[in-house]
Amino acid sequence: MNQRATFGLIGAGGISQSQHLPSLTQARNVYLKTVCDLKADLLALAQRDYGIPQVTQNHKELLADPEIQGVVIATRADSHVSLAIEALQAGKHVYVEKPLGETVEECHRVLPVQKKSGRILAVGHNRRLAPAYQLLRKAILAHGGAKNIHYRISDNYYVWGKSYGPGQRILHEVCHIFDLLRYLVGSEVTSVHCVDSRPDDDLITLKFESGCVASIMSSGYVTQDMPKESIDVVMELGAATVVDFVELRTFGLDDFEPVYRFAGRWHPQHDMMHRYLFEKEGATALMDLRRIFYEKKRRLEALEQSGQQSPERRELEQYVRTQAPNPSYMENKGWLEAIEHFADCILDGGPCQLAGVEDSTKAAMLVQTAIRSRSSGQVVEVGIG
Repeated sequence: MNQRATFGLIGAGGISQSQHLPSLTQARNVYLKTVCDLKADLLALAQRDYGIPQVTQNHKELLADPEIQGVVIATRADSHVSLAIEALQAGKHVYVEKPLGETVEECHRVLPVQKKSGRILAVGHNRRLAPAYQLLRKAILAHGGAKNIHYRISDNYYVWGKSYGPGQRILHEVCHIFDLLRYLVGSEVTSVHCVDSRPDDDLITLKFESGCVASIMSSGYVTQDMPKESIDVVMELGAATVVDFVELRTFGLDDFEPVYRFAGRWHPQHDMMHRYLFEKEGATALMDLRRIFYEKKRRLEALEQSGQQSPERRELEQYVRTQAPNPSYMENKGWLEAIEHFADCILDGGPCQLAGVEDSTKAAMLVQTAIRSRSSGQVVEVGIG
């Protein structure tokens, strides 16, 4: 397909700089015409680094452009619902960052508007389209479905999540995993049990209508040398594991190779050697690169605290600040694939595999149920107050 869909981007901050701007400008089927942000300096960076033809500080100007077919919303979570509704009412297809809404009630506001508009609304649960998880899903479907799953998602949320307040990691991170597990299992969750050892250190167990059980270990207290995510899946007979999107291993599945490895994410402003290393060495390379980045970053912090100026400090500043990719964004988590699939759906009207309003409403319901369970210490049935 040579045709391209014309897009606008609302929000040019951190997540757009690390993911959406590279994805939208690399996508085979997207023409990014306009970027909107309240901050003029971010717009200037977008034009300088990505050659964006048009920028504006007024999102209404972007929405009024009849050439723009799809809008990506990458603003603060508390603005997602209102901007998504406004974009739908302007006749645009919408890809909005997660969470769609911070409550079930907020998500409910979007559905009637989306249905009336006849436009697609996709939510940025990009892990669905990660190549490793697409292959994992094929294995699950080919071998009797998932029966038992363990998912670990752990990072330095104690640093980057401070602004959200304690106990909010479930809303801002685990919502991804709730959506992904529903997608992989192909069934709805019937009950949730959540316990914590401290704020943002949770263990969550889910029971599905299919009979599958799943556990999620979510911790915001690990360091960047540790891979952020892993999943173990037991099927009817046999199993598979994925380490941080770069390596899939199968066990007892004769129609699948024992090991698959996946190239990492490419960002035009950072070194891309990790892509080739992941493709060749998988999880081993991932472990080594994360360890190197962590050690170099700690050394730089020590030199900065001492006030010492040296060639070593300048070299480390170059590596850590500008050259090395962010450890959380080296892996291919499906960002580009999600945008390209969204654009394909706009162009040819095919079925959309991305999470929609109803999926995000269910993810919000699971978030609220997990928080209730954590507060009460009891197993809580989904949808039961």
